[in-house]
Amino acid sequence: MRSRLFTLVCALSLLACMASVVLWVRSYRRCDLLVQQRGAEDRFAVTSEFGIFVFEFEDRQEHAIQPGWVYFDSRLPRRWGRPGSILGFAVFRGFNRHYLLLPPTALRGVSVPHWFVTGISGVLPALWLARHRREKLARSRSAGGLCAACGYDLRASEGRCPECGVEPLPRVGAIREAHHAGG
Repeated sequence: MRSRLFTLVCALSLLACMASVVLWVRSYRRCDLLVQQRGAEDRFAVTSEFGIFVFEFEDRQEHAIQPGWVYFDSRLPRRWGRPGSILGFAVFRGFNRHYLLLPPTALRGVSVPHWFVTGISGVLPALWLARHRREKLARSRSAGGLCAACGYDLRASEGRCPECGVEPLPRVGAIREAHHAGG
């Protein structure tokens, strides 16, 4: 049961890792934005842009749309080269300028680089792969009459491995022979 759960968690982690890589590559050509209205005008947004994930909480807009024209002198995107960012990590407070003739709205947020999310979500699949390869090697060694741990030839040995002291795994052929002899 625990092994299946670990495998499932590793598969989900691998999917998250692959999604992060895809979004990372896309982030230099496109901005992917997911917005959730949490209240009347209270927003939560997740953005993938320029190699970072940005999580923002925008406060309620208290004002009505203003009439007239507005010129925005700030360069886009607003998060690129944010001062105080260390390797893509940042915690910030600021104001969001709207393109709907609204006054700026207070917001707070966190940015996390894609490389970090990819690395963290890739750890479990790497551990699963290493474990799987170790188990496959041990089964292969044991089937060939070798010690599963060190590869020492056990065909002339009884009991424990004289090289490393590990108790040998039962060979697949020996298990089948015992099963057929007993039944």
